[in-house]
Amino acid sequence: MDLRAKLAIALLLLLVVPFVVVTTVQVDRTMTVMAGDLADSGNVLINQTFEQIRTALSVQNGDPVALLRGDPRLQSFLRSSQAFGKGVVYVRIEKLDGTPIIAAAEGAVTEAAPPFSLLETDLESWWLPTKLRALWERRTYELSRTIDFSNRPAAAIRVGLSTALIGDEARRSIAALVIAGAAGAAIAVIGAIILGAILLGPIVDITAGVENIVAGRDEVKIRVEGRNELSTLAERFNELSNRIKASRDEWETERGQFFNIFRSITDAVVLLDSNGAVLFANEEAQHRLGLPAGGQSEGKPLRLLVDADNPLLSMIGAARRAGTEIRDVALELSDGSKPSRALVSVFSLGRGPEPPGMLVVVRDLESVKELEDVMEYSGRLVRLGGLISGVAHQIRSPLNAMSLQLELLGQDAERGAPMEPRLEAVRREIERLDRTVDALMRFMRPQELKLAPTSLDDLLKEVASQTVRHGIRVEYKLDGNVGSLDVDRALLGEALRNVISNAAEATPDGGAVTLSTRLCSDGFAEVSVRDEGPGIPEEDIPRIFNLYFTTKSNGNGLGLPLALRAIDLHHGTMDVQSKVGAGTTGTTVTIRLPSSPVARDLPGQTPVH
Repeated sequence: MDLRAKLAIALLLLLVVPFVVVTTVQVDRTMTVMAGDLADSGNVLINQTFEQIRTALSVQNGDPVALLRGDPRLQSFLRSSQAFGKGVVYVRIEKLDGTPIIAAAEGAVTEAAPPFSLLETDLESWWLPTKLRALWERRTYELSRTIDFSNRPAAAIRVGLSTALIGDEARRSIAALVIAGAAGAAIAVIGAIILGAILLGPIVDITAGVENIVAGRDEVKIRVEGRNELSTLAERFNELSNRIKASRDEWETERGQFFNIFRSITDAVVLLDSNGAVLFANEEAQHRLGLPAGGQSEGKPLRLLVDADNPLLSMIGAARRAGTEIRDVALELSDGSKPSRALVSVFSLGRGPEPPGMLVVVRDLESVKELEDVMEYSGRLVRLGGLISGVAHQIRSPLNAMSLQLELLGQDAERGAPMEPRLEAVRREIERLDRTVDALMRFMRPQELKLAPTSLDDLLKEVASQTVRHGIRVEYKLDGNVGSLDVDRALLGEALRNVISNAAEATPDGGAVTLSTRLCSDGFAEVSVRDEGPGIPEEDIPRIFNLYFTTKSNGNGLGLPLALRAIDLHHGTMDVQSKVGAGTTGTTVTIRLPSSPVARDLPGQTPVH
């Protein structure tokens, strides 16, 4: 049923139903009033007859029955009451056993009539046909009253009332009411038709326009003649239609650009709806996950397109149930031919459990690893450039000193002066040059790691006990969940010794060096070494990992570079944060080491320093 028919029926009901209800109520009231009038007429007659009987018995003494039968005034009254009483069929006085004493229309009624209360019960019914039948049929009902002789019930007055007269009146009244109601209903129908012609047309047009907008059709225009509320509504609707069309065009353009971006990126991108069905998958996703090409995967559940044991399904399910995002989790996936390692991120398109959609991004770990290797290699080249610059400076200084000493040595030889001091100076510069070259060889020598399970907490305690001098407290904040790591104990121990030694040397007597460990959620173990020293100036922090750079008078600039190299070999990172100033001094060195082979292969682990 269309809207026009629904509105027509609604208007018809709103106009016709009140007429029907009013007519029904009026018919019910008319019948009730007529029955009440008939009952009042019968009760008045009974009361008047009772007074006639009481008067007749008070004047004479003797047998009450004989006195009543012989009273001419009573007989005359009963005959006149039958003639002039409304609806009265008979009036009689009889004994309680039914023996007649005196009656009007003797013999006219022989059978007993039903009590008048039966008529009243029918008229009290809620069912209208029952009420109509009670007055429509011509029936006689009886009212009665008991008479006492010598304070004992001995006789009864019975009055028969017929519904013939009020039935005719009721039929005429009901007919008039029904005609009036029908006329009102007819007028209502005509009014509904006219009103529908005026109102329904524009409303139906607006409804059809809304349906066209929902269906995504072209711009919708509605015309309503005249200047009224409906025409104003049509104008507003046309404005809304223009805005929706402009917004839809803009959205379609942005949507196309959005999907073009997804198609061009090298990561696999899959967009899922709330039920896990594929809405979009770029070519990389089709290749990496083995999805059907040519848009054949769209609209189909992802669980039906990949293997049931694919770990990607369980990750997506966990993210959907928790309503959270998952970023850069390493998984081993298979496209049906060979397994491959990838970084997977799952983003919820909405908040809370059961989001309306999910965005899945799968990044090839091998290509990322290659890129990270290139970046790390570039970083190593940069550090190597700084290293060569430092080595050149360290070699140039002894050479310049030896050149000067040799020149002075020649002058002393010409004057015959002692040459031993000059020779000793040259010897010291040669030793200095030898130490420089030896340090360079140690730094550049290829190192083969001897990995073995090692407790990081135990190694820290061992190194601290051998390194920290008396007068410095060592505070431990160790996470027992770190456990053992596969590391080169000797090489990592030397790196920790250099870092802890620097922290202890910077901390004044009475201060503390804090050693902390914790297991991170990304699969890395973190070691933190914090001192209470004066801090490192901000301009020196970028140079502290350069070979031979030192701010200590007796330092050689080898500790931190060698420590960084050891951490590099373990695929870890080292970060230095320092504060200089009253009340905020101190330096914190943070070392991150992979706690598993998977974490060791994760991207983004280039040393930060």
